[in-house]
Amino acid sequence: MKKNDLLFAALLVPFDFVFLLAAGYAAYFLRFQALTDLQPVIYQIPPSIYTSYAIGVGIFTILIYALSGLYHFGHDRVQNEVSKIITACSTSFMLVIVFIFFIQELFSSRFIILAAWLLAIAFTITGRLLLRIFRLILFRYSIGSQRVAIIGSDKRTKEFISEIERRLWLGYRLAFHAERLTDAVFERLRQVAAHGSLDGIIVIDANLESNQLRALIEFADIHHVSIRYSADMIGEKNIEISTVLGVPLIHFKRTRLHGWGRIMKRSFDMLIGLVLTAGFLPIAFFVAIAIRLDSPGPIIYRNVRVGQDGKLFDTYKFRSMFQQHCTGPQYDKDGAAEQYQRRLVQNRSVRHGPVFKVLDDPRRTRVGRFLERTSLDELPQFINVLKGNMSLVGPRPHMPSEVEGYRRAHYQLFRVKPGITGLAQISGRSDIDFEDEARLDIYYLEHWSLLLDLAILLKTPYAVLTRRSNV
Repeated sequence: MKKNDLLFAALLVPFDFVFLLAAGYAAYFLRFQALTDLQPVIYQIPPSIYTSYAIGVGIFTILIYALSGLYHFGHDRVQNEVSKIITACSTSFMLVIVFIFFIQELFSSRFIILAAWLLAIAFTITGRLLLRIFRLILFRYSIGSQRVAIIGSDKRTKEFISEIERRLWLGYRLAFHAERLTDAVFERLRQVAAHGSLDGIIVIDANLESNQLRALIEFADIHHVSIRYSADMIGEKNIEISTVLGVPLIHFKRTRLHGWGRIMKRSFDMLIGLVLTAGFLPIAFFVAIAIRLDSPGPIIYRNVRVGQDGKLFDTYKFRSMFQQHCTGPQYDKDGAAEQYQRRLVQNRSVRHGPVFKVLDDPRRTRVGRFLERTSLDELPQFINVLKGNMSLVGPRPHMPSEVEGYRRAHYQLFRVKPGITGLAQISGRSDIDFEDEARLDIYYLEHWSLLLDLAILLKTPYAVLTRRSNV
């Protein structure tokens, strides 16, 4: 999902809340200002008390909206959305009336409840329409539109292309069209994706062979683009069916961390990350002093890793090696540290696959051996979490040289941000081979939930304390 889609979906909650409050204040104004000649005011609710009522009802109504599916990432028709708003809003205000009845509190104005209910429906619909109109305007200027490659040669494909080029407000731009899948077409797709001009692939032709579709799905994984297919793909995981111009499309979601799942995970990372960062600051202070006293060199070691969608970023760790053995262009000017690392990997690595682990690593300092054994060297990665290029939980980030040894199936690991800890880390840490680690991480991608993240975080200290590795 593009950042633009995520932004507009996230805006729905504050938008709805503001318009619900506006509806509440409009009802207040009608009762106690505009209509006093028709119905004299016997008892006026103080503005401060009314504001607290309005905020409480607004938050409760937002929860009802969420339970009613008004914040999912589908593409509801306007009439479907209006129907959901009327139902959800009516449910919320009925529950508020029931609540007032059970607490046996005499509310001074039945008119305000009735007016607030009708105005809440009208204001919410108006707010959402304004947001839709604003987005359609952006689409007309190609802002936020999805650049798609369309595969197919039948009549439906040609009609689909004609319509999306005519109806700019649908939010699609044609980046590339091919009637059949050939090696030349795949090469063209690679070129378009490499230039950052491809957001998704749409296959309209239902006669596409299954091996070709598998190749397309694999291509989408490697190049981090979405894929939608108009035929029935029973058995595939993480799919969402939608209709565009009367054509049923199946969207292969790259992970369960899609839409609101992504927002919730980022919010979880920020909240828990800030708490853990504050909690570990005293320990980090003493670790920094120990590193400085133990050996010369920087306290924080920066190392390039591959993150979400294959993007490179710097991870932060407490330096656990002697400075002359630190790899990376900022430390290893002549490449000697890199060559020494390759010899160690060849002779001492205890892991099979592209990701290595050196047994009894002679490059580590005395403090570094303790930091690596207790994972305290990874405390600075909370900075990566707060910056947004890592998550608390996810696949471990690997170096570009290690990623070069990935098989195509391993590119699924780049669907989400890498994590400080993960399912693989609590299931064996450095004892398991990369293939087993990858299988666990892919399982995590397919079964993600906030409860799973929380369970992994809670199990991580136990995994660190009882680690079986001798490194």
